[in-house]
Order: sequence, then structure tokens, then C-alpha cells
Amino acid sequence: MDFVDFTAGSDDNDRRLDKVIRIFASNLPLTEIYKAIRKGLIKVNDKKSSQSAHVKKGDKISIAKFLIQDKKEENSTSTPLEKLPPVIFQNKDLIIFNKPYNLLVQPNGTDEISLNTIVQAFYEQKKDHDSISFKTGPLHRLDKKTSGLICFSWSLDGAKWFTKNIIDHKITKKYRGIIQGNLQKEEIWEDYISKEFEKDKKFQTVKIQKKEQTNAFTKVTPLAHGKYNDTEITYVEFDIKTGKTHQIRAQSSFHGYPLLGDTAYKAKKQNMEREYFLHAYELCFPPNELALPPKITCPLSKDFGDLVLKTCDIKNFSL
Repeated sequence: MDFVDFTAGSDDNDRRLDKVIRIFASNLPLTEIYKAIRKGLIKVNDKKSSQSAHVKKGDKISIAKFLIQDKKEENSTSTPLEKLPPVIFQNKDLIIFNKPYNLLVQPNGTDEISLNTIVQAFYEQKKDHDSISFKTGPLHRLDKKTSGLICFSWSLDGAKWFTKNIIDHKITKKYRGIIQGNLQKEEIWEDYISKEFEKDKKFQTVKIQKKEQTNAFTKVTPLAHGKYNDTEITYVEFDIKTGKTHQIRAQSSFHGYPLLGDTAYKAKKQNMEREYFLHAYELCFPPNELALPPKITCPLSKDFGDLVLKTCDIKNFSL
């Protein structure tokens, strides 16, 4: 019987054999993986093993060739790498992109391409990793219609570090956006966002409820003022301390300043190429051992920047 050999890398170290194979050969049902391990169709260092055995870096994992033929066909499927967004930062643990407007981060069950699919194909194409089971993935959320910084894992250590520091609120995120209305001074918004979605709409929105406890914290600072058609607008910075679904959109609307054009959250309908303008422009990191700088920023897209310059009283072009 023909076997194909793979060498376990650092991101495979100390993972259970069945979990390594499940990620690597995602086409195989878990029951088939268990059966293949029991029958010796999957071996570690040329010996039969158990499904609960832990793989070590440098182990040779041999898999019967017929089990992974579909894997080769899967990897040969063309993915439009030309749609890979600009890389803002990359090291051996993390990679950060400037996501364009109108690109899904995660697949949604349709034929629409997602950033996750593109980045996974990019990762598999690169030769700077040695893991057979590790898969890159997004480490935080960004809506399809929101542009800007999005971080993906490039190693298991990077994924663990980023996730822990997001949970501990040690990684902070700032956004730039255009709101409807004339916001004159900095405001702190502290609200409770319901996890329930409105079922009677074709799209999903969240609700802000009046409760004693809060779970969404946003500081909004006006940067410039202007007009879009006959609508007063303010170019603002959002500094979010939490990351609830649609947090900025829902809180902006609730406090009387919906994002310009965001009709899902009660803004006036506008004739714009975008539904709304919101850009994740800054990530700040605590001291770390991953060689991450304290702060990473990325500029507004040309259409976003041009609209701000045409409609607002910008005096500092670095804004």
C-alpha cells in the first residue's frame, strides 16, 4: 500500500493525532479517521498509533495515499489570489491586511468569495511554515461593509496570544467614520446591546436595550464637520473598548448620529457608492514577545478620503 509522509511542525506539537488529521484531511469524516488509525492506515514514525496519542514536532506521519486524494483535488481548486488585500504587517506569528469595502471575512454559505478563503490559499502557497494541521484564520470580526485592519493568525502561538489579549481588552481598536449630524464634542457611549436579532428583516440588526448593566463601550471624537448634499455630517474617530456585533452602527444610531447612509440603522437614504463609511484604521498592542509594534495604522481608501476632503473642513490632512 502506498503511503504519503509528512513531518509534524512546531504548530502540530502536542496535538492529539486525530485532531491533527481532522484538520489536515478535512474531507474525512471523524469516524473514518478513527477507523484509519485503528487499521494502521495512518501511522506515526512507521508504527500504528492510537487516536489519542500526542504528536511531537519532527514526527513522521504516514497516511495511506487513497485517504488524501480528495485533499489534492481540494487544494487544486483555483482561488483568486489576485484579490488578496494589501498586507500592512507580517511576521512569523501574525499577518494584518487592509480589508477593502464589500468583502466578506468569513464564508456565508454562498458562492461569494471570502477573505478567509483567499488568505488560507495564500498561506498554503507560502513555504514559510512547517505545520500540517495549522490553518490560518481571522482573529477578530470586521463587517463586510467595513474596511480596514483585520488580523489573521500565521502560527498557533500568534493565534493564542492575540485571542487572549483581545479577551483581556489589552488590544485596542480605533475606527474612522462619517456620521449623520453635527457632533460638537467628545462623547462616551455605554449601552447594553441585545444578542437578539430582528427576525422580520431580510438583514440582521441588533438592538440596544435600557438595562442597568452595560456591555458596549465606545468613545466618539469629532475630527471635522461638513455637509453631504443637504445633510450635516461629522467625520469622527471611534475608540471601542468592546467588540459587540454592529456595536458602532447600533450605538451611533441610538445616540442620534447614525453612520451616513446606514439605512439599516435609521439613517437618511443617500445616493452613495457605499452603504456607509466605516474604516478600522488603528490597532494598538501591549508589550509583547511577538515583535509587534505598539501601534499599526492603515490609511483610508481613496474614495473614503476623497469624500472627507470634499465635504469636511479638514485642516490637518493626516486625519
